[in-house]
Amino acid sequence: DEADALKRTEKVEYLREAVSSHAKYIGAAAKAMGVDRHFLGLALSVKDGESAPPLFSHPLYARSKTWRVSTSHLTHPRFDSWGYGEVTPDGVGLAYSIHPNNCMFCITALRKHDWPDRLSHLLEEALLEMQTLNDLDKAPTSKL
Repeated sequence: DEADALKRTEKVEYLREAVSSHAKYIGAAAKAMGVDRHFLGLALSVKDGESAPPLFSHPLYARSKTWRVSTSHLTHPRFDSWGYGEVTPDGVGLAYSIHPNNCMFCITALRKHDWPDRLSHLLEEALLEMQTLNDLDKAPTSKL
């Protein structure tokens, strides 16, 4: 696909849209405007003896409160080695650090699960594809 200029352009555009959407979402969350903050506020507004709205007993709502993949951005010049554990027994902790020329990841989970290995492989595969797409659009530089 990378050799096909049209497909490459389409993938790069999808990537840019995803990054833009994610940046807007985390910006809103940082200002306490994320949807999870609203749900927390609504849940906390239920007084003792009051019935919670049906939303809070819906199975999908309960599932949305389980952080199977817990991620955190931990970029700091003094962090050489870091990480944290999963927050649910069947989950994974995924710490990441973004630097000018590389990204570092720390993926942790209980030993009994084998899916974190697959997650690690797919994450690496996706990052390498993004790097390839980015590098192919750069103009070659002379080595003279």
